[in-house]
Order: sequence, then C-alpha cells, then structure tokens
Amino acid sequence: MLLPTVAVLATLAQNMVTITNEKAADLMPNHYSMFWETEVNFGGEGGLYAELVWNRDFEALGRGDQLADPAAHRGTRAERRKQLRAAAAAARADGADGGLDPNEPPANFSSYTPWEAVGGAALAVQNATAPFETNPMALQLTASEPNTGVLNPGYWGMSFKQAVAYKLSLYAMSPNVSSISVQLVCNGAVVGSELIGITPKWNLWEASIMASSSCADGALQVLASTAGVVYLDHVSLFPGDAVLGLFRADLMQYLVDFKPPMIRVPGGNYLEGTGPRSRWQWKNSVGPRQQRSGHYNTAWGYWVTDGVGLRELLLFCQYLETEPLLSIYTGYSMGQTYPPLNESQVYVDECLDLMEYATGNSSTPWGRQRELDGSGPFVVKRLEIGNEERQQGKEGYAGHYQMITAAVRQRYPGIFLVASGIVVATDGGRSSSGLPCVGGDGMQPQQCDVWDEHTYDTPDTMAANLNLYDNYYNASFCQTINGGKCPPVFVLEYGCHNAPTPDLMAGVAEGVFLLGTEINADVVHATAFAALFVNVRGQQWGYNLINFNASNVFALPSYYVQRILKAGLGDYTVMTNRTAQPPSPAKWAVAASVRAGNGSGAPASLFVKVANYGTPNAVISMDFAAFGNLQLPRTGAYVGGTNGTIENTLSAPHTVGIQQVTLNPQANRMQVTMETYSVLVFEATFQP
Repeated sequence: MLLPTVAVLATLAQNMVTITNEKAADLMPNHYSMFWETEVNFGGEGGLYAELVWNRDFEALGRGDQLADPAAHRGTRAERRKQLRAAAAAARADGADGGLDPNEPPANFSSYTPWEAVGGAALAVQNATAPFETNPMALQLTASEPNTGVLNPGYWGMSFKQAVAYKLSLYAMSPNVSSISVQLVCNGAVVGSELIGITPKWNLWEASIMASSSCADGALQVLASTAGVVYLDHVSLFPGDAVLGLFRADLMQYLVDFKPPMIRVPGGNYLEGTGPRSRWQWKNSVGPRQQRSGHYNTAWGYWVTDGVGLRELLLFCQYLETEPLLSIYTGYSMGQTYPPLNESQVYVDECLDLMEYATGNSSTPWGRQRELDGSGPFVVKRLEIGNEERQQGKEGYAGHYQMITAAVRQRYPGIFLVASGIVVATDGGRSSSGLPCVGGDGMQPQQCDVWDEHTYDTPDTMAANLNLYDNYYNASFCQTINGGKCPPVFVLEYGCHNAPTPDLMAGVAEGVFLLGTEINADVVHATAFAALFVNVRGQQWGYNLINFNASNVFALPSYYVQRILKAGLGDYTVMTNRTAQPPSPAKWAVAASVRAGNGSGAPASLFVKVANYGTPNAVISMDFAAFGNLQLPRTGAYVGGTNGTIENTLSAPHTVGIQQVTLNPQANRMQVTMETYSVLVFEATFQP
C-alpha cells in the first residue's frame, strides 16, 4: 500500500519533479504489446491451445525429451546457443545425421508416449492403415478381453470442470470390435463417458461428454467393448468453454484483461528451428488439423502437431482485437549459415504466399485455401523479417532482408516492416555493423520502418536501463547510420530473465525500464515482455509472464505493473524536469503523458506514473503549476510492497496485484511516499 506522506524536506528536495505542459513526443498506441513465442514451455500445445490430448496423432514417436525431463532444455540464452552450436558441429562431423536437423532425434517407431495401456491391452504404432497420408501413424490397440484399452494423461494431467461438456473427436476402425467406450477418468473414477459404435472402415466419430464432477488430474481412456483389435487416430478432446473452440479460457482472460494492441507471433527461436525440417513452416500449419503433419520443435525440444497454425494465430489476434505482427523466416536457422541468395527465392515466395493466405480474396490460391479453412480475409499491416538474425552483411541477413522486403513492398506498398537482428548488451552496447538499416559490406542502407531490440538483464541492470534510450539518436553508433538517421525501436523482447526470480522486485525493475521507454517515446515505439506463457510442468525458459498447470494459473507481478502502465498511456508525453537519482542500484522515475478529451469541450487527461526501485519510503513530490486548472485525483492504481521477494504462485495467485490507493493532492502539487518496490499510476484532468 501507499504509505502516509512524510514531510521530510531534505528528501522532498532530492525527489522533486516538475511536470510541464510542453509536448515531448508522440506515444505510439502499440507501446505495451505482447510477444507469444507459440511453442516454448508448452505454452501453445499443452497451454493456451486447449487440446487436452498429448500426442493425439501418434506421430511424436518418442521425439521430445521433455516427456522424461522438462529441465533438459533449461539454461541461459548463451548456454542454449552453445548447446545448439555443439549439436550442429557434431552432426556435421560424424556425417551420420540421416538428413535430420541438429538437435532433431530420430523417430522411435515403438514409442507411443504418453499413451498407456489399460487392463493388459497391447499397444503399437503402425502405418499399415491410417486415414491420412500426411499423418501415416495410427495406434493399434489389441484387447485380450472386454473393457481393456488405452489411456492418455494429457499434459501432466487433464483438468475437468463439473457441468462442462468436453468435445471429443476421433478416427477409429475395427475388423472385429463393434463399439468403444470413451471415458473421462479421475483417480480411477469415471466422471463422464460416451459409447461409440465403430465399423471396419475409418470414420470420424464425434461426441460431447459432460463431466459430472471437477478434477484437477484426470485422463482420457478408450476401452474396447469386446476382445479384438481397434485402430485409433487423431484422438482429440477440447473443453466446451474453450474460446473459439481453440483456446483455454482462463489463460485467454489474462490477455482480454490486458488488451494488448499488438502481438508478435509465432517466434522467436521457434520460427527458426535448427534447420529446414524443424523450423516453423506455415504452409504445413493450415488446412484440416487432422491432416497437418506436425514437426519436431528443435528450438525447444518437443513435438508439436501444428495445431496452432497460421489461421489459429490470426483468429487469436482477431478475437483480442489486436494487431498481428507476423514473423517471417529468412533462411536463417539457429547455429546455421544462410543459404546462398541464388537459392533463397523460396523464402520470398513463402512470405508473399503468407500474405496472400492472410489477406487475399478467394480468387487467389492461398486466399481460397483460407476460405476453405473457414475464414474470410484478415487484416495484416506489419511483418517482422526474421528473429535475432546473425551473420550480417550482403550474403547474410542484409542480403536476405533486401531480397524479401523488395518483393513485399512491391506487392504491398503500405506494409510496415520490422528489421530484426539487434540484441542489446548488458552494458547497453550495440553492434550494428552490417545490419540492413545500416549498410556496409558493399550495401547501401535499406528502408527499415523500425528495428527490433531485445534486452534481458538482472533487476538491478534492468532498472538502470531507465536511461538506455536517453541519447539514442546522438550516440556514436547511430551517427554512423545512414547520415545519422537511425530507425526508431521496437523492444519486442525484454525481461529480468538473467536472474529468473518471478518476484515484485523484478516487476518493478521492468516498470522503471518501461518508464524510460515512455520518456524516450520518440525512440521506442513498442515494447513486449518475453516469454508469455509457461506450463510449470514443462518449463524451459526461466521467467515467464503467465504461469499455469492443468487447472490453475497466476501472473507475475510484472503483468500487473504492465497493466496499470498501459491503462495510463496517453497520446503524447510531456517534459518532466527531474532531480538526481539515489545511489545505485536504487532508481526512481516519473513519466507523464496527455490524452485528448473525447469530443469538443471534453477535458483532457494527464497520466502520471511513478516507479520506485529500492528506496524505502521514497518521498516524491510533483509540481503541476504549468497546467493551471488541473484536477488532481484522490485515488490511483498501485502495485508494490516493502519486500521485493514476494511473488505469486499457483496456490497463492493474488499475493501481488493491482490496488486502488488514496492520494492527497494539494493545489497543483502531489506528494507520495512510495514503498521500497512500487509503481503508481494516476489520472488528472484539465481543460486544454
């Protein structure tokens, strides 16, 4: 809570801020956006994608060591890249990779994990008979007696809710069994079931199964009614309350409440993979889901069915009324080299076809495919070319960027293109040599609407990055770029991942950094935290915004900090004259912005944001005399506490959240006393 005001003149003089009515810079509406790397931490399949059955197509074939050890792919970014480089070198050295990408395991045709036999049934995967050429594997269930079969435990348990119907679909056939019983089970008890008649030919069977009671650790089982052989494929179960029939409702609610203006999808390292087989290929992710081939996600080490395909991502953004920023594969995969330019036209065509699928009418081939998939045209105005690209220069990223963007701009002249490739060093340093926006290596600077910077640090360094963009346009690296014309910045990955403690201290440190991006709104046009989702049973990235298991969910303190900062986003910033900072690592910041009134004569809003990182009982006084007739509020939105180590958990999800606190304004002045780790946002009004 906000502490009582303390009249300490020395402190008051030190922490004095004058809020002027002088416009500083326009704030972009995309400032508080999100990044969903679709498949990391089982945040897509096993998470937001509401499918409850793991390995529904029987195509995983043992590929995915997270089944046995979710910690296998944890580690810092540097450690992760070192592993990938070592795997790539080993594959090249032994020459026995069998055409597999680095880190891609061979298929194990005896594995049907995580499916389990029930009652002594014999299980095997086989491809002698299957309903889909693109998914050749099916499960053969041999029942030696009635009521034996197979069980799927889901992604570390299935959650069933009483009185919710679960949508079942499966393909089945049998030469000698006439029916199967499909059951929702919990601790051995059946909480819902459906008897399905089957035939000697493959058919799709669908049913709605009502759960009679709630269960946090359930499973789905399929039992043969008599002894015999049953073949199964694409066994799917979605909760009836899934948003659009696709997305887990409780996780989606966090995004609905946040209202992100833009979401970057699908990656991230997931976009790149470690080679051409294991990268995200959007053309394999459209069409009927049961016909999608799936692929091994080498970036994060588990099999995905490609259930979250391009159309699903566009539907996701459309539902949230948010703008999609689609990431485009350039030919670069993690730890690899770019293909030669004369072999890269395929990536240009792939990008153009993606835009045609998303936005084209039904007279175009890919627009017609989207219509067959069940959707009309979507609105896509922005693309990001690549992700954290390496090997800058004319044979690397710059050359591939030029090749792709020239074709895209010719066909879509108004498209907004984001250049990738910069990771800000811990000390704030940047290496820009050879980037497409910069030129060099025999190339002229190219058009970059913005470029994307990523920054991960400890809480202390993240708070110190309050000033990261203060001198951006005047910095020496920027003055060497295209006559000093640096592009503005999207910071589309940031977070305290380098000290992955999901506590209040980290959230407030990020809040201080975000106020720095608002103060420098002429430089920073969008921000997005990473990573977004994590199933805590399959965690790979150490620090994630929305955390869940099969039945529960919580958000980091950072989520609530971002929410109140976003709610107080104005149209433009105003100048603030601030005094010296306290001794490091403590930081405090004040930012202010104005939003125009809604209609003629309506009052305008002045949003004021205060963040305190590390100073106990920090007294901050603000002077608003420049606004004259300002009406200061008596309440504000607040996230904070004296103990920076408090955090939310699955069992205590609301330890840190948004509070409404009382303020005590006095004649164009506001004095607040902030707890040690805290962020405050309030709204005043005035007649412009």
